[in-house]
Amino acid sequence: MSDCQAGHEKTLSGLAAMLAGASSIYGPGMLESGMTFDMGQLVLDDELIAMNKFFLRGIAVNDSTLSLDEIQSVGQGGNYLELASTLKGARSLTAPKLLHRDVREVWLAEGSPDPYEKAREKAKLILAEHTIEPPTDDVLAEIHAIVEEADAKYAGVA
Repeated sequence: MSDCQAGHEKTLSGLAAMLAGASSIYGPGMLESGMTFDMGQLVLDDELIAMNKFFLRGIAVNDSTLSLDEIQSVGQGGNYLELASTLKGARSLTAPKLLHRDVREVWLAEGSPDPYEKAREKAKLILAEHTIEPPTDDVLAEIHAIVEEADAKYAGVA
């Protein structure tokens, strides 16, 4: 079942794999140790993986992000929330579309949306609307060449 535990485990196991340098992550869309595949979970996992990738990029430390001049001008006890650089920095954070980041009152006013249910609806929309471009003749020729090579190589092998 896609729940808090699944999200927690997927986030941590995906992040651990990324930190170890894995180029692909096992398990998007999977539940029950891969025994179940869920399209809504796949869409939700896409967002979790994007957040992990954001985390892995790290925090840029440079003259622009340090904002030393602004810190000095505002001073101790000043209001940094009104600064353009604060807003710019806040907008550089991840912006999940399925996970809710507003205050509780806004979440309640919006009908207490469940991230998994939002992901299921998005998956249904993707399945209904997504179209795939047919492969070009060059790609088809390459695929056929690979198949013919494999057929010749493994002919008679049971």
